[in-house]
Amino acid sequence: MNSADKWQGSSASVEYKPGVGPFLGLLAVSSIGIIALGFLLWFIPTVGLSNIHPALPFVTGGLLVAGALLILTGALFITLAALKGGSAEIGGIGAKLLRSRLLRWALFKLFLPLMIMVGGIVRTPKIKIEQAFLAINNQMVRLIGRKIKPDRILILMPHCIQFDDCKIKVTRNVENCAGCGKCEVGNLLDLAHEYGLNLFISTGGTVARRKVIEDRPQVVIAVACERDLTSGIQDAFPLPVFAIVNKRPHGYCMQTGVDLNDVKEAIVGLLGVKAA
Repeated sequence: MNSADKWQGSSASVEYKPGVGPFLGLLAVSSIGIIALGFLLWFIPTVGLSNIHPALPFVTGGLLVAGALLILTGALFITLAALKGGSAEIGGIGAKLLRSRLLRWALFKLFLPLMIMVGGIVRTPKIKIEQAFLAINNQMVRLIGRKIKPDRILILMPHCIQFDDCKIKVTRNVENCAGCGKCEVGNLLDLAHEYGLNLFISTGGTVARRKVIEDRPQVVIAVACERDLTSGIQDAFPLPVFAIVNKRPHGYCMQTGVDLNDVKEAIVGLLGVKAA
């Protein structure tokens, strides 16, 4: 493909500002709320428990304190992952915890649903929570800290990235792309060839999940809207998924785009090589 023919994207895409502030604010509020609820659950039945056995109120309180400490620890390390990213300042046990599957599980299965619930109560737009979640997820993927072999990285793209009137079925075989430059599929294929990666254009979530099961990659670079990326990351756990939000100059699910620099940066970071 000639550089003049390559897709340059569109300035009319939906504004995307993946600030982590709203997510971390809700994280703090939710953590405090859980601790307060735990205290009430201990305090209210204390009189009844002491009548059963004098030690029961203390045992219950100890369990609740331990749970509160675990929640605060999880919230603290998620915050560190969000703020520090790949910083070398974090070492030892802290670094291991930031890279742990357990912490990612807590973020995906515990804190994210909680953030969405609390966000609904305080009327924080769900898309803002999802954007912050994706940014923190990407920081955690970066912190995994291991170099991935090219053939173990799968790039997943939605079919709506293809030119709307194109007659070629790249969802069956992306190598069918003619490289006309009307959409970014040709440029993405060039990147896949350059770094030796697998590129797949998916027609939907079910097809994407089947492809992941078939290929068994070590990591996925996925491009989609915030909602699909959030649900996909949760479904794919424990498989790490680096998320890139698409461009939507024509709205959702129609001739979408992607920042090629974002894709290349993700590839280079996961491979542990210098950009070409």
